[in-house]
Amino acid sequence: MSTTKPAVTAHAGAMGFADNSIEAMQAGVDAGADIVEFDLSFTPEGAAVLSHDAPQGVEPTLADAFDFLRRNPTIRANVDLKQMTDQLPAVQTAAQEAGVLERIFFTGIEEDWVPGVRRLCPKIPYYLNYGIDDDRRQDADYLAGIAELVKSLGALGLNIHHSGATALLADILHQRGLELSVWTVNDPEQIRRIAAIRPDNITSRRPDLVRAELGAE
Repeated sequence: MSTTKPAVTAHAGAMGFADNSIEAMQAGVDAGADIVEFDLSFTPEGAAVLSHDAPQGVEPTLADAFDFLRRNPTIRANVDLKQMTDQLPAVQTAAQEAGVLERIFFTGIEEDWVPGVRRLCPKIPYYLNYGIDDDRRQDADYLAGIAELVKSLGALGLNIHHSGATALLADILHQRGLELSVWTVNDPEQIRRIAAIRPDNITSRRPDLVRAELGAE
């Protein structure tokens, strides 16, 4: 199991602010987050915007998010991809031009998206999103198979809902040099349980509570 404290990611709607707003990013950083998350979608014209659903034309742009990263040079960003599109290379290009390429990574990547992501954005690392079978969370062979899949796909690790996270899964991933990222851990009981598992990242709408729990250890 990891001996270092997990990174804290501020959910796209951290601290009660609107999802995918620059205000939520700033509030997350002010609350002690190491990483800010935002959802990435594309307009019909191919513009990259911060949106979980179909863009409505009023969302912050990817450029706005990267400007925020430039102003906060110690902060990384989890770019939660909501669409697989041929416009994806624009993300890598924009990150390079903004000087933030080394501080971003993708989540939201399903297994069948991996070839496209690797082809279109070869310089951006990614976590594999995966649904853990609730009945097999303590099945070492099952979890080892998932870990081997993650490794074979070239991902940094696994990004899962907190309900599927166990200490056994964290150990199996760490034994293979892979990471466990857990979302979205919001209430104190959830935070205590997940912190004890020692994942590599905890995503929360309340990064202040996660930071306080980790600091109390």
